[in-house]
Amino acid sequence: MVKDRFPLGLGAIFWLTNKNNLWRNKGKNKVKISAWLSVLTLASAGPALAGPIVDAAAQVESQLNAGDAAGALLALGEIYSQVWAQNLTIGFTQGLLVAQPSTGYGVYNPRPTNVFKKGEPILIYCEPFGFDYGTPGEGLYSVNLFVDLQVLDASGNQLANAPEATEYNMPSRHKSHEVPVNITYTLDGLPPGHYTLVTTLRDKNSYKAGSFQTTIEISP
Repeated sequence: MVKDRFPLGLGAIFWLTNKNNLWRNKGKNKVKISAWLSVLTLASAGPALAGPIVDAAAQVESQLNAGDAAGALLALGEIYSQVWAQNLTIGFTQGLLVAQPSTGYGVYNPRPTNVFKKGEPILIYCEPFGFDYGTPGEGLYSVNLFVDLQVLDASGNQLANAPEATEYNMPSRHKSHEVPVNITYTLDGLPPGHYTLVTTLRDKNSYKAGSFQTTIEISP
């Protein structure tokens, strides 16, 4: 957990967690694989997708037919990685206010309201995708992200800008795709009113970046 201080009494606490998602290997393999194969079978009808992705899809089907579910999952992961690498920016499958910090990927409770008391911590959860990986050595991969914060008023005027407010560096034995991000902002210097928080994640291993916005209200 890292705490940073910004102008205008703006503080932020940021942490990021990543855990193995074992549920993927518990009874859902056939459904997930079938869904991928259905999409890829339709897509392969066009010449634009001819190449490694279609070849990998054929490998998944071949291994499934041979009863090799583990091999099929590995081949399916290669398809996922190839599609992931084609994304030119960092995107987000989720980016929202939460009631408490997430304890894992997809494990969160949305906050029922966006109204906060002055000085009350603002918890945000997001799921980025499309980032690249570093290779720190010893067979490891790493996810490395800068986090920028902008605060806009109701008219869209910038009140605060904190580039590289904090950063995240996660080593792993795998190229982790399911990375849950917990962010906590404390906006002590803001008077009551409506605001937009612009959170930007910038990849330290590539040129990629992506942003999402969160609207909040500070009550009197």
